[in-house]
Amino acid sequence: MNKNYPIQVVLRTGNFIVSHVKPAGGGNKDFYAGDDVAFVEHKNNLLSQLRRIRTLQINNEHSEICYAKLTVKPSALAKSHRPTRSLFTDRVSRIVGGGELGEMFLELNGNSIEEVLRKLSNVESETNWIVRNEKKIPKPSRLRSEVGAISEIRPVTASDKRMFSLDEGIEWLSDSRTGGAYIVELFEEIPPRQHWDNLDQEKRRLFDSFYDGLNSLQCGMTLSRPSASERMANLLSVKLVKEARHSTLDNLTFSRMDRRYRTQESITLDKEGHSNLIKFLEGHPLVKKVTLPPILETSSSSTSDLRREQVTLPAIDKDANYPTIGVVDGGVSRTLGERVIDRLNFVEDADKDLSHGTFIAGLLVASSSLNGREIIDEPDGCWIVDLDALPKPDTFDNYYQEPLSFFEELRVSVPVMKARTGVRVFNMSLNMTSHASMQGYSLAAQILDEIGEENDVIFVISAGNTNKINQRPEWPEDDTVAIQILAASRDDSIRAPAESSRNICVSALNPPNMEGIVAFALCNYSCWGSSIRLGVKPDLAHIGGSGTAIPEMGYGLSSIGTDGNKVDDRGTSFAAPHVAKTLAMIDLSIEGRVSRETLLALLIHHASVPKLLAGSSYKTIAKYLVGYGVPESAYDVLNDESNSITLVFANRIRRRQKMCFDFSWPAVLANGGKCFGYAKLTLVASVPFDHNYGAEFIRANLEGHLRQEDAKGNFAGRLKPIHGSFGSNETLFEKNRIKDANKWGQIKKYDGNYRGVGNSTNWRLEVEAMTRDREVLPENGIPFSAVLTISDPKNSQNVFDSMKQSLTSRNVDIHDIRTAAKILPRV
Repeated sequence: MNKNYPIQVVLRTGNFIVSHVKPAGGGNKDFYAGDDVAFVEHKNNLLSQLRRIRTLQINNEHSEICYAKLTVKPSALAKSHRPTRSLFTDRVSRIVGGGELGEMFLELNGNSIEEVLRKLSNVESETNWIVRNEKKIPKPSRLRSEVGAISEIRPVTASDKRMFSLDEGIEWLSDSRTGGAYIVELFEEIPPRQHWDNLDQEKRRLFDSFYDGLNSLQCGMTLSRPSASERMANLLSVKLVKEARHSTLDNLTFSRMDRRYRTQESITLDKEGHSNLIKFLEGHPLVKKVTLPPILETSSSSTSDLRREQVTLPAIDKDANYPTIGVVDGGVSRTLGERVIDRLNFVEDADKDLSHGTFIAGLLVASSSLNGREIIDEPDGCWIVDLDALPKPDTFDNYYQEPLSFFEELRVSVPVMKARTGVRVFNMSLNMTSHASMQGYSLAAQILDEIGEENDVIFVISAGNTNKINQRPEWPEDDTVAIQILAASRDDSIRAPAESSRNICVSALNPPNMEGIVAFALCNYSCWGSSIRLGVKPDLAHIGGSGTAIPEMGYGLSSIGTDGNKVDDRGTSFAAPHVAKTLAMIDLSIEGRVSRETLLALLIHHASVPKLLAGSSYKTIAKYLVGYGVPESAYDVLNDESNSITLVFANRIRRRQKMCFDFSWPAVLANGGKCFGYAKLTLVASVPFDHNYGAEFIRANLEGHLRQEDAKGNFAGRLKPIHGSFGSNETLFEKNRIKDANKWGQIKKYDGNYRGVGNSTNWRLEVEAMTRDREVLPENGIPFSAVLTISDPKNSQNVFDSMKQSLTSRNVDIHDIRTAAKILPRV
């Protein structure tokens, strides 16, 4: 069959947005039903923990305010069990963030601690039983339920705030690429002094003691905000310098220094000064965490010893319409000529290393002709926007003297380059070496999230390479051995900022047709999986060159060197541009503006796990290796065969709303009410973030459902998450939904294979939202795109025409995606 049936966009999806009030959750759960002795012991433990917090609060020299970490039981992760409706109400305690799953940071003072102690003391100690439908069931008060849901409450201590030794910190900061500064995260932003009259006395003393404590250290110090983001206003960059001066916290703002007027500051590595600073920071209640800044670097090998051949790039076709892609790197060689349509020119020529960025640009321009259609099935040709923002390592501090400055430069440069060239897709094959103590979602990823969202652009980021000492053996033919190798691997989780949730992370696969190299297996150098709870990472995978060079073939991936000759190399750096090319081609092929959500949904929807990794041996780990798989070409993404139809829905979900789209299953796939075929649904939503909440930073969740009507008029779900289904064990239900169904993730993918399901052709597609505890949906709603495909796996029925006729008969207006964006405000 020919792929000449274009994807259809459903117009006027607002007609399918309906009012929706989600039913309240079940009743209060008694976590100690029938075991009152254990409950009393648990209650007494909590009382002891709170009394310890009270003692520390009374004895704290800095403030009456203190902070505590409350952890709920794994069986109480769902928001309906959180202890915030009766025990830690808004009146009693303010939630100021979170850590790992189920961890809440509470702001307390003497009065609030006493009130919680009183409530705890008065909670009923015996299970309250009732009889319902001749069955004895527990019916606890809300307070007993909340008390039972808590695992522990403990003070935030120095061990929570710092995960590195003093000597490790000093050695790490001695690298000029770090900026020489500690990054200090506060529980709350310190407002300008002129607004302190709005604060109560306790809060003023909290801020004043922090301000005075830093001044009392009597050492040269510079303080700044490491990011221009208002969402990161609670971050401080603290640097000890040799000059006898002190910065002020008054009206502290982020300032972007003009590179022409940079002044080198000599940091001090004096151990006593660092010791005094760290001791103060970890002892002050306002400080949540002290971390060491990361080091930015490329993710590939050196090209100095690689094969070089003469090559002629495909000529520029003046009549062709090429995609435009930004290359965030060290610069692109002028050997690519007019294909580079704009340059940032941030780094001086003498301080550039062009080899890495040029190799990436060469893949974007001509990977198909250089490597063959089996590597990438996209036409040659690309306009390059050169964001040459990365200097050589030994000159890095000539350009960036503060942590995160590189990413703040991108915050300024990306909108400028987009305005000049229209570029929306940026390849960023740069990763960060973080200190071993660094945990959680990186600040760099947070900044890239903001840049992508604010500028309507997408970064395609390499997953990162392992260091040589941790490089795995080449992928074996035996599946059992392969899994053993992965299980024994160390320090090969994806590198920051690849965990960015608004953008795309790409791991690297082996090329095909190389003797002794298993084709489409994860490369032995490629990072995989995630060290934080993010659902699916990496998102996608592509060819990045083999980890071992083969005679006459090299690494199996060729591009352009700085001298214009053909050169081969390997790295996750070079898998990313293949995905960036397809993404930019999709954007180019659609007339008008298409949303980020739709671009990502189309890319993910038409990706598939390589056959090698799709078997049962890798069922539980494939998503950590390749995410949703390798994307199809842009042409295949936008066109169906006659045996399938793909529909795109793009809109916003606001408070108390959901999308509800009723339709008939294609008649050619139905027989007497029983339905046959295959369905696949991908949902991408730009859900709200708040990184103060750690692993729970995603504050709302959108779910997609494809349901079939049953004999009673109810609709039963017919899809499952493609990466596995979650179990029915109630105590693990929420954890399994997070792990296997990607609950709280902004990208979800489901499918279903039907061999005669149900007794009705009435189906319904729904998209609905839920929020975290104490959260409400944004006023402007959550933008989303849902892509639904229904197909005949036997390739014998014309599903496209059957479904289109059915929709038309129901007055559903659909339109070719390639031109729909010209007539719709959101696609």
